[in-house]
Amino acid sequence: AVLAQVFCTVSCQSVLLMPQDTILVRTMEAGSLVLSHELHWQYLSGFLVGLGMGGVVGASTLGVAMFSLIAPEGHLKDFTAMVPVVNSISSLATVYVYIKNANWRLCIRMWPFILLGIIIGTLLLPLIEESVLRRLTSIVYGTILLQRLHEKATELRAAHADHKKDDDVGAKGDLVKAARIAYYNQTWVSAAVATFCGVVTVITNNSGPIFNIYLLACGLDMDQFVASRSVMMAGKNIAKTAARVFTGGLPWDVMLHGITVGSLSIIGIQVAKPIKRATSPEFYVYFTWCVLLYTCLKMW
Repeated sequence: AVLAQVFCTVSCQSVLLMPQDTILVRTMEAGSLVLSHELHWQYLSGFLVGLGMGGVVGASTLGVAMFSLIAPEGHLKDFTAMVPVVNSISSLATVYVYIKNANWRLCIRMWPFILLGIIIGTLLLPLIEESVLRRLTSIVYGTILLQRLHEKATELRAAHADHKKDDDVGAKGDLVKAARIAYYNQTWVSAAVATFCGVVTVITNNSGPIFNIYLLACGLDMDQFVASRSVMMAGKNIAKTAARVFTGGLPWDVMLHGITVGSLSIIGIQVAKPIKRATSPEFYVYFTWCVLLYTCLKMW
């Protein structure tokens, strides 16, 4: 009886300790893998994020997507946990450079709903498996791309009809464009987009293309676009980083590594200045569509 009691006690203690030990080992393995796997691509990603935040079309989207693309099977969440840290450094540096050009009215209107979306996304993330996460990312990007292609087709049809009927070529197309800008600047649309972006940025870790499409659809020029996006991204990414730390999804060593990778973004922001001056918003939109299509197919 005594031996049975001792055996039962030892067995029960082993069962209780095993999950904790397993979690600890897996956490250490995940952290060490992030700190050593494909480092050259990680640092390039940090540079590209800064380049994109500074206004180079598609660079930030590509930089963030690379963290997902280089992650080994089963470690997607480990690698994407570092993305908010890298983006925080990049966003804060961009805000410092372009703060005077920000559309603060739009930023203040959207920010509370971004925070709401981040809270919802943080609650949903532990419930979603990696395979579902990859498919969900693909579906979100594909849906946004189709929606914007439909809008562009509508504008082109209006401009073509106007060219046939009137001497004032482009008048109807301009009216359609003005109506689109007014539509996207409505409070309820801003709130819906902001909440959705908050959820997407936690679950897929790449809401940048959605912000790009929305802000450019609001009629912002390139300076306003870069500044306003960086203001919203800075607060969003700081909140995401805090949420990851609070839920235990971001170990301290990975966060420090993210700061190191993010420091490369400061160089990217400076390199982006002359490129941004030569880039039109229309070209930025088209290239973002290509990045959306590539990521949609790759993540599927």
